Amino acid sequence: MVGREKETSIHFVPGSCWLVEEEVNIPNRRVLVTGATGLLGRAVHREFQQNNWHAVGCGFRRARPKFEQVNLLDSNAVHHIIHDFQPHLLLEHFSSTLAQITYLMEQIHLTERKTYQLH
Repeated sequence: MVGREKETSIHFVPGSCWLVEEEVNIPNRRVLVTGATGLLGRAVHREFQQNNWHAVGCGFRRARPKFEQVNLLDSNAVHHIIHDFQPHLLLEHFSSTLAQITYLMEQIHLTERKTYQLH
């Protein structure tokens, strides 16, 4: 999928210069939107699609058939979807549950403790 954006360039010849605004093709613009099954994530996903991005949305519940079903707490699943799709832009985290936030905070704290133990 090719997107179009405006690009400004400066044209210069001895004694004169001017700005030219042109539309240019941006090939294969890919965005991965996590939490796309929720209200905000769905709107963000739709906005990217309407602006000529190849948008893939993912969620955990209510994902199929429109979105990819991915558990963000499963690092292998996250690795696979990013590796397979190779997005230019990753928009996350439009879906947050208390359990996910708690888990991520615990992991940050564990990593922090491991870092301190090394020094």
